[in-house]
Amino acid sequence: MMGTRSEDLPNVHASPEMMQLRNWVTGSDAGRYDNQAQGTLRLDVTHSNLIQRWHDLVFDANMTVGRVKEKLYRHGGTPVGSQELYLRRGGNDTMFLYDDSKTLAAYGTKNGMEIHIKDTDPHSLSAHGGLEDVSQVEKYVMADEDYDKLDNSVRAQKRKERERAAAKAAEERAARIAAGEDLTIPEEPQESVEEVSARIPLLSRCEVNPGGRRGEIAFVGLVKGAKGVWVGVRLDEPQGNNNGSKNGNTYFECKGDGYGCFTKPENVEVGDFPELDPFASDDDEF
Repeated sequence: MMGTRSEDLPNVHASPEMMQLRNWVTGSDAGRYDNQAQGTLRLDVTHSNLIQRWHDLVFDANMTVGRVKEKLYRHGGTPVGSQELYLRRGGNDTMFLYDDSKTLAAYGTKNGMEIHIKDTDPHSLSAHGGLEDVSQVEKYVMADEDYDKLDNSVRAQKRKERERAAAKAAEERAARIAAGEDLTIPEEPQESVEEVSARIPLLSRCEVNPGGRRGEIAFVGLVKGAKGVWVGVRLDEPQGNNNGSKNGNTYFECKGDGYGCFTKPENVEVGDFPELDPFASDDDEF
């Protein structure tokens, strides 16, 4: 599909906002032709092979149909010899402009009417989306390896910027070390299992973030292969990523897969966190 179609938009009668927009757009329609030069016409133009339409194209009332076709060739790309023009005058009143020597005025053309171009060429370039459907255009795709070899690409520029930043940081670090500055980053003191257990007791109700997941504390301790103290939570709902086991070792029991999670102590808040009722309504509270 080429963009949003008009039939996909809400109907003006079903949407107050659309009705307001319609009223604003059409507010000056009654006097839109008041200051128009005498002898000129403003017409809409549609094409049998194209989704796009042209609004308010200016024509001279004394232009012949042949001259109109010449002008429309520059808009729709259909050669003069392959055009059939139809004047849509409103409702079901459509007239075939069969005589190239007659003028628009001779066919009773008025402002706001529509000229429809029928492209009679079965091999027309505009047929089957040839001028509008970009998916039919073969795209050039460069291999990732070839793109990496370019010196003037965005990727190459970012790579050079990273290299310059790394070299500058290395120079600054070397200068600070030469000046005798201690660049060792002190490790933050780690809480012991006893300290964490004291403020996060087993079987306490809790809430785990992110996500506000509720459950009870089922484990506080060390987990094989992971650094620091971890808290295991038996969740009320299957919002976790394990069943109380990690790397083949079981640390606590829970209902099943998804009902257990391991998290750092700072992500756990202990308190009055009762199990949530999924069927509870706000109307039951005041």
